[in-house]
Amino acid sequence: MESIGFFYRGKGFSLMLFVLILCCSFQICRAQAFEPGYVVLNSNDTLYGSVKDRNDGALFKKIRFKDERGKVRRYNAEHLLGYKKGIHIYESLWYAEESQFFRLDYYSRTGYGKKTFLKVLAKGPLSCYAREYIQDDNDFLDQFELFLRNDDTTMQRATQGIFGLKKKRLTSYFWDCPSLIEKIRNLSITKPLDVVTYYNTFCRNL
Repeated sequence: MESIGFFYRGKGFSLMLFVLILCCSFQICRAQAFEPGYVVLNSNDTLYGSVKDRNDGALFKKIRFKDERGKVRRYNAEHLLGYKKGIHIYESLWYAEESQFFRLDYYSRTGYGKKTFLKVLAKGPLSCYAREYIQDDNDFLDQFELFLRNDDTTMQRATQGIFGLKKKRLTSYFWDCPSLIEKIRNLSITKPLDVVTYYNTFCRNL
């Protein structure tokens, strides 16, 4: 009986080990998988195929693009106007962060900083982008939202982490739309994309 019990315990352990290896293999494959998409070259030509821009714990400085023949090329933000991977679209924008007295300011000004891929969350007279980054302490992918008006070079960070919208900074940034400022102050609007929708609907022609 003892030998039979050992057999079943060994069989159970082997099954658990097999499932664990299978799950790990699945995660690795999923993390490294190409997704359908395209790249837009600086010449404005669009190439269709599939795209990979990250692994677990890493964002690629150069995205991988596989064309319809299976040939893989690498592009950084200086090579492209943007790309699409799955359902997400990224634009290559000039991007710079400036630190002054414990305050970060953000800019998208030609020739200042460096070209960076930003995820497009909304487009219009007021656009919203996500700046993705990897937290150094735990390899966790995080992001924060940035507003940018058409024909403007100053970006405004939308939120302050778990504390929600940066009400004081947004009051200054949206000086041209008093009704939006009021809604942000009284918490009628609490999400970045709701800010974009309101501005593009009611403030664009003010």
